[in-house]
Amino acid sequence: MMKKILVASAKIGVSAGLLYFLFRKSDIGAFRETVSSLDVRTVLLAALIFLGTQCVATYRWSTVLKKDVRIPYPKLLSVYMIGMFFNNFLPTIVGGDIIKGYYLYRDTGKGDVSFASILMDRYSGYTALMFITLVALVPGYVLIKGTGLPLFFLLLVGGYLLASFFLWVDTLHAWLVRLLAKVRLFDLNEKIDKFYNVLMSYKGHPGILLRIFLLSLVVQLGVIASYVVLGRGLGIDVPVGYYFLFIPLATTVSMMPVSLAGLGLREGAFVFLFAKAGVAQEQALGLSLVWFAIVVAISLVGGVEYVRAGGKKGKEGKKFGPEAEGQKTD
Repeated sequence: MMKKILVASAKIGVSAGLLYFLFRKSDIGAFRETVSSLDVRTVLLAALIFLGTQCVATYRWSTVLKKDVRIPYPKLLSVYMIGMFFNNFLPTIVGGDIIKGYYLYRDTGKGDVSFASILMDRYSGYTALMFITLVALVPGYVLIKGTGLPLFFLLLVGGYLLASFFLWVDTLHAWLVRLLAKVRLFDLNEKIDKFYNVLMSYKGHPGILLRIFLLSLVVQLGVIASYVVLGRGLGIDVPVGYYFLFIPLATTVSMMPVSLAGLGLREGAFVFLFAKAGVAQEQALGLSLVWFAIVVAISLVGGVEYVRAGGKKGKEGKKFGPEAEGQKTD
């Protein structure tokens, strides 16, 4: 417990320190004027677009799951929003995933299926993010040349490809399974084997993999669209193409597990990147913080759902599955 408190305190300290540094270098008066110039309708439109992306993301998750279990969309949306709430209010990016996995396991009794679906859902989202950035990097490389960001991104792509090879290449994942088989700690091997078998079963469903990738593209493009709406409202007058490069890069930077929900890291990346396109620091900082405020506000819906569902000690819900719904799997 003490270790968790120390880690959480360190992440909060990193976020606070980075934001303090950014605001010290900014004109506070100009920042206030920039943010106050935002029309409420612009904020609402950006919020609606983002909320729409979360609904699409939930549908993507249901597409991942329906190979093994069938859960009503409203139920799944509730669990997704609860996970989103914990992602934004716990100092760890996996907090929400653990909660989603717990609720899904409670309703299906299938822990391996529950957590494999979450990993596959995350994987498809990250794949779409890498794809958009690679495409945008072709015309936008000149903006970040010599900054170290191309190397940073190539390292991320390299790590992603390495993980993908171990995930999908039979020879490599067989070697990994043999390596893990040497670990004998309680029934860890059996659990890993069951989880991995579920994960590998997606290889036989290319249609599902294609659909969730396309849905992930819709989600990522929707997020970028919400930023564009806010940027226009803040007076940021740059070509839309810049957003397709800057947003994925900033999002990737914010995934580093050293701050609270990426706070501070994301804002620093926005200031650094948008400055390359001639955007004032106060505008870039306002864009990132207003968008984060929208995300936090929407995620509060998940907090309400968590209370309504009785928290972790809530009643176990109806068991869902192909058998329960009388349907066949794909």
